[in-house]
Amino acid sequence: MLIGLISDVHSNTVALKPVLEELDDLGVNKILHAGDIVGYNPYPDKTIDLFKKKKIISILGNHDRAFMTGDTSDFNPYAAAAIEWTRNAASRDSLNYISELKDTVTIVAHGLRVVLFHESPDNFQEYIFPEYVTPDLLSTINGDVLVLGHTHVPFIRDYGTRGLVVNPGSVGQPRDGNPDASFAVLDTVTRKIEHKRTKYDIEKVIRDVLAAHLPEILAYRLRVGR
Repeated sequence: MLIGLISDVHSNTVALKPVLEELDDLGVNKILHAGDIVGYNPYPDKTIDLFKKKKIISILGNHDRAFMTGDTSDFNPYAAAAIEWTRNAASRDSLNYISELKDTVTIVAHGLRVVLFHESPDNFQEYIFPEYVTPDLLSTINGDVLVLGHTHVPFIRDYGTRGLVVNPGSVGQPRDGNPDASFAVLDTVTRKIEHKRTKYDIEKVIRDVLAAHLPEILAYRLRVGR
């Protein structure tokens, strides 16, 4: 069984569509999303509609929580402005969809327990960058594969019988210096994970971010993947 692993779509339907097409071509059976459906980009309703259509299993990210509550006290000004814009632009149906999501989800496939957290399992304020990953993260969950988001930086750490820790990177706003949409595919039989990248029409998103009067930095950073 193949499971698609995605994270941090951040209302970027233009990036999400080719990722979903590639996952379909690969024969992926299920798609898991490690949080932050909304924020930064100008297509919240279209993005959530795609999540519903494709039956993507998602958890809450910090931007999703801010979208629900309006609390952006720990956000930088650009992220806060994007949340305010999203709260004004998104539909009630979108808010209801996000409000029904949980902080963590566990999926069992072929005896493999895949656990989703957006941030650290121990602290929802903590970013887990690649250099901070240790096998101790797996001891805090009841699972074989820990899928993280939040940093927008992809990595895989294989700790043998102890399990795997993976961040599929960001679909909607990569920050590892590669502007292409980032995702991963988990084979539940071989227990192997492969990272993948897909190009999308970044210039269209830039035009639409600017047309929506979102902060310019959110548009132009997409070109450089930072």
